[in-house]
Amino acid sequence: MTGYLLVGIRFALGLLLVLPLGGRLGSAWAQEPSAAVDALGLQQVQVIGTHNSYHVRKQAAAGRASAWNYSHAPLDVQLDRGVRSFELDLHWKNGEFEVFHVPLVDEGTTCRRLFDALATVRKWSDAHPRHVPISFLFELKQEGPGLDKRIKEVDAASLNQLDDLLKAAFEPARRISPDDVRAGAATLREAVEKQGWPKLAASRGKVFFILHDDGAQRDLYTRDHPSLAGRAMFVRSSPDRDDAAALVMDNPRDEDIGRLAKAGYLIRTRADADLRGDLAAKVARRDAALASGAHILSTDFPHGEPQAETGYVFEFSGDGPARVNPVNAPSELAGQLVGE
Repeated sequence: MTGYLLVGIRFALGLLLVLPLGGRLGSAWAQEPSAAVDALGLQQVQVIGTHNSYHVRKQAAAGRASAWNYSHAPLDVQLDRGVRSFELDLHWKNGEFEVFHVPLVDEGTTCRRLFDALATVRKWSDAHPRHVPISFLFELKQEGPGLDKRIKEVDAASLNQLDDLLKAAFEPARRISPDDVRAGAATLREAVEKQGWPKLAASRGKVFFILHDDGAQRDLYTRDHPSLAGRAMFVRSSPDRDDAAALVMDNPRDEDIGRLAKAGYLIRTRADADLRGDLAAKVARRDAALASGAHILSTDFPHGEPQAETGYVFEFSGDGPARVNPVNAPSELAGQLVGE
């Protein structure tokens, strides 16, 4: 029996144990989308994502650790509230991938095992088959082995195991893979620049994965897989690479975001990037992210989790989980809310 099949059986059994949680998903989100909106490519839609989506504050901290004084709701509650992208930090420990921040000192998490995180999202996805595609950004944390000897360096074998887990959690019909985007093009870069990403209509109810790292682990993951052929994840790339499809550009004021969004790339940026209480600065950065043309807008303060000090929260005006990209979509649709 192959490793992929074993992981699939294990995942299916684990999925039965995940209980759904309630939220605010209303009829306005489930309304029938217009044909014009559903004909857009994924890069022409904006979604809200959460930064360190798993994080749970264990106790108040001072000094440098004060940056860890925040907690997020469980992933399915975030989905009910409109989040459609998650960022998960991964550590290779005891033969599986665990989800938490810093070993020993900041390990609070709503989903200790990646297996459980995927099962939670799969359960929610099954119950909402018309949802806007959900993305995951995985960061392979580097400091783990130096802090906790039980954590090992991520190598080629563990990356293959990660691929097997992702493929088992969401079968081909339920995920968007690099092969799907590349289609008949020679490279991913050529595909997104000439064809764009799959249409929203064909992508509802699906997920996709991005490896956030752009160093040694990316090299291991892409080795022997030109343009990510056969792989489950896209990678954090750049327009000079054949595997270019997803880009990470943290600064929403970067003038290149709009140009690259128009070229067909899917871009993640940070709508806010710290916990300080400067409301005016947060609003200005939020507005820059909304106007940037980036697809994934990452925040520490999604709906239901306002900053206690200022009340700042990042959500789309009009109460929807997604909206039409104002930079690279037809002008008559720009800013329109997208349901589900």
